[in-house]
Amino acid sequence: MTDSSDETTPEADYNEILSKLEALLRKHQGNPSASVSVGADGKAEAFHSAAHGTASEQRPLIAVDEIPTLTEMVYLAPETLSPQPDITSLLEQILDAALGDAKADLHADARKILVQSLESRLFRL
Repeated sequence: MTDSSDETTPEADYNEILSKLEALLRKHQGNPSASVSVGADGKAEAFHSAAHGTASEQRPLIAVDEIPTLTEMVYLAPETLSPQPDITSLLEQILDAALGDAKADLHADARKILVQSLESRLFRL
């Protein structure tokens, strides 16, 4: 007997991969991270943390009540999604940043093959 709460859905896996890739890209671009959470009353609370800050140093940003908050979520099955050009671009940027950090040079054809391999691993194509 398996506990279904321990298993993750493909949508959750896909969203987790995308959020990790975006966080990695923000890290390499030096952008601070920002997150938004919706409280029980439906009002959005945004938190901003500096690139070197910790979660305890987050300070709330005040959301304007007149601005509507989107609360609907749409889930698409990963098998219906093909790797989007923006995901390919994101992977290329992350790979370029990692190669730059390692001071490694990679031929354009090898770089393209590596990005395609990463896509196939991430999306099981």
